[in-house]
Amino acid sequence: MMSAAKPNMNLWNRIWRHWLHPRMRVKRHLPTLALRQLTDQIGLSEQQYNGQVRFVIESNLSTSDLCHHLTARQRAQYWFAHLGVWDTEQRNGILVYVLFADHAVEIIADRGINACVSTEKWQQICAKMVTAFEHDQYIQGLSEGLEELTVLMADYFPRQLSGVNELPDEVILH
Repeated sequence: MMSAAKPNMNLWNRIWRHWLHPRMRVKRHLPTLALRQLTDQIGLSEQQYNGQVRFVIESNLSTSDLCHHLTARQRAQYWFAHLGVWDTEQRNGILVYVLFADHAVEIIADRGINACVSTEKWQQICAKMVTAFEHDQYIQGLSEGLEELTVLMADYFPRQLSGVNELPDEVILH
């Protein structure tokens, strides 16, 4: 339920940075094969606990969104609702949202898991991913973030025989 991002900057600088990060450019850092491997890793992760993890990576925001000062947090909340991550049986869905142009990471967790995990822990996971991104280690940062989430989920929601995959595992690159 926390984020890690660079400090606020001038609106024009932010607009320029978002213009420089079209989806096509982001795909060079996050190739299809690597995203498929991360999707597979999510599937394996979810076999260790009852719960759902979704990843959404957005290359940039529209100029209109930027002029309206839309934050990565607000976009993450949109995706959390849009994908129904809140609609799991045990209220233990997690969304990891990356706004590539801002090198921002947000974790939105549903009530069930959020009640078990401290704000500091969410911030720590986000910060580790941002640090990896700053060193151009995007897939490694996402993978390590997933590993930490796997440990948390397995601790608080260990796998039950009746566990089902309630949401798709596919990483969304938008």
